[in-house]
Amino acid sequence: MNDPAADWEFLLRDPEPDPPPRPPRRARLLAAARTVRAARLLRRRGWPDAQRYLRTLRPACPPRWEPAEAVRLARREVLPCLTWLRLADPDALCLPRSYALVTYLTTLGLPAEVVVARQRSSIGGRFAFHAWAELYDEVLGDIPGLRTGFAVLQRVGSEQVGRAGEESGAGSEAGSPRAMGSPGSAV
Repeated sequence: MNDPAADWEFLLRDPEPDPPPRPPRRARLLAAARTVRAARLLRRRGWPDAQRYLRTLRPACPPRWEPAEAVRLARREVLPCLTWLRLADPDALCLPRSYALVTYLTTLGLPAEVVVARQRSSIGGRFAFHAWAELYDEVLGDIPGLRTGFAVLQRVGSEQVGRAGEESGAGSEAGSPRAMGSPGSAV
């Protein structure tokens, strides 16, 4: 008989023999505190204020990982981040989960983004919406192939952490919406 825990092991462990270096403890603690604060901000004040907070969020440590290593590190940090989120908002759905994860990863210096999208096909004339976190075009904390069924409406990330090959700062597109939706619009 197969061990059912082994089927889920890939969600909790990095299959690579050499894990990426851990961020400093101080940065991880600050990321946890910011995750709890961000969850409360989103719940109490809504998506427009949450977007502003995320766009201006500064990393606690400078980005120092190559994209492949950064994605491996991010996958390893999903569980601690969602544990902190569970303490702040036990009933969090896709937007609070992805927002919390992006806040956590941005604090660690990773250029993650919240992606808000609409389902491509309607069911009974109604469209479903979904949100997830991405880092270097890799879906984090959700089903990797889900992008095919959704049309992206908005991408939001920190303007202080640039994407690979971009300068960090206000001129970066990492935190700007690239499709429909203005900086203050609710999706």
